Amino acid sequence: MNTITQPDSLINKMSAIQAHFFANSGLWLMFAGLAVMFLPTLWGLFAVSGLWVDDEHSHGPIILSISLWLLWKRWRETPDLSNFKPAYTLAWLCFIIAAIFYIPGRALDIIYFETGAFIWALAGIILMAGGVSLLNKLKFPLIFMLFMVPLPNTLVGPLSSVMKLAVSAVTVNILSWFDLPVARNGVVIYLGQYQLLVADACAGMRTLFMLEALGILYLNLVYYPSKLRNIVLPILIIPISFTANVVRVIVLSLITYYWGNAAGQGFLHGFAGMVLFLAGLFMMFGADSLLRLPSQKWKDKKLDAS
Repeated sequence: MNTITQPDSLINKMSAIQAHFFANSGLWLMFAGLAVMFLPTLWGLFAVSGLWVDDEHSHGPIILSISLWLLWKRWRETPDLSNFKPAYTLAWLCFIIAAIFYIPGRALDIIYFETGAFIWALAGIILMAGGVSLLNKLKFPLIFMLFMVPLPNTLVGPLSSVMKLAVSAVTVNILSWFDLPVARNGVVIYLGQYQLLVADACAGMRTLFMLEALGILYLNLVYYPSKLRNIVLPILIIPISFTANVVRVIVLSLITYYWGNAAGQGFLHGFAGMVLFLAGLFMMFGADSLLRLPSQKWKDKKLDAS
């Protein structure tokens, strides 16, 4: 009678996976508990407060998805946790901080407290699993998660007001260079017979957050050793985002002036936002290319000298 045998490599691999799972079953239970704890917060972000649905914070789910993917990917690269020493004291400190944020946040419906508590609790689980060494390996996904935390209106409101005033002022100055009948009163632009309100969506806060998050993600993935470049590019994203929103408001103002209010507030309004976001993204990559030129020239000179 013939018997069917499995390859030794497959048997060893299955045994290793099984041993790894049972050895770290406590960690999986903690991850499951964290997920259950965070489900009401997710429901609040989507359905109750609707923060992750509005224009200002709709990048939250994208940031969370990317962060969890990076965390899973880098966790898989370190399957043997026996090489890491757990840091129980620091882990419990993170859990206490998470509780300090989560309990009043849940009781008083302070959604950014609840969301921030998730990051602290996740850091505590990582410290419990592999200590500071593992936390250092997985630190970027945790830092990147900060972009998903909704900012309080007491902070976003004043920033949006300043951005709207600046965008409207620059827009009016540029349009006046072309002898157009334009004037401004606060965040209201008067262009011919039309009155255009620079709303919160035109302030550019969402564009700024998204470009800043994508820029930091880009720098982490390409991993350039230049510290100066890694500092300068995120700073340059601020004027890049502002420029993209000024161009957007100018384009929509001209569309409204020449083709009417229906054209400026219809499909082109949303489409212009997407196009200008992509333009800001390309400007970010262009700025990064310019920042690479000095180091590339230095390398070329070094090769020529050798």
